[in-house]
Amino acid sequence: MSRLVVDGYNILHAWPDLARAMRTESLEEARRRLVTRLAEYRATTGNEVLVVFDARKRSPASVDREIVEGVEIRYGSAHESADHVIERLMYEASRRGAVLEMILATDDHLQRDLVRGMGVPTMGSRALLTEVQRAEGERSGEIRRRDEKGAVSDRLESRIDPEVRRQLEAIRRGDTGGAPNPPAPGGRRLT
Repeated sequence: MSRLVVDGYNILHAWPDLARAMRTESLEEARRRLVTRLAEYRATTGNEVLVVFDARKRSPASVDREIVEGVEIRYGSAHESADHVIERLMYEASRRGAVLEMILATDDHLQRDLVRGMGVPTMGSRALLTEVQRAEGERSGEIRRRDEKGAVSDRLESRIDPEVRRQLEAIRRGDTGGAPNPPAPGGRRLT
């Protein structure tokens, strides 16, 4: 399993639907949509996802770290930008020898060059969008297949032996197929 680290505001500005949401709705809504899409990616791929945002674009009462829909979110501080948080995380990974378990998603060329120098693989916003869309497609296909399978297998009749089902249907219709009448309660046969 690998860990995807996302330069949050960089991706918000790079993905057209999120940039539009920032302009027409709110920054908070755009962030929520990004996290939701990354949660889908995480659920499909099993990769850990960490999004890093700058602190200056959030309310002062906000926390520095949170988990939303399985996605870890970290914020910079007044003294440490998102870029610095990302650089520190990548430096720590390189010290542990875990850089190949990480991948950074950003269009910030300076940031990409810096972490690549530490041995960390990177991807741009378009590559990340392609990966997220692929994961969303796989997830919706998986849900559709499960729903289709569930619609058939949830019915009791689909789980009963065909011969037993035929016999039960005959009883329901009152067709005993020439078989003698079953004994009535008390052991007498009805005629």
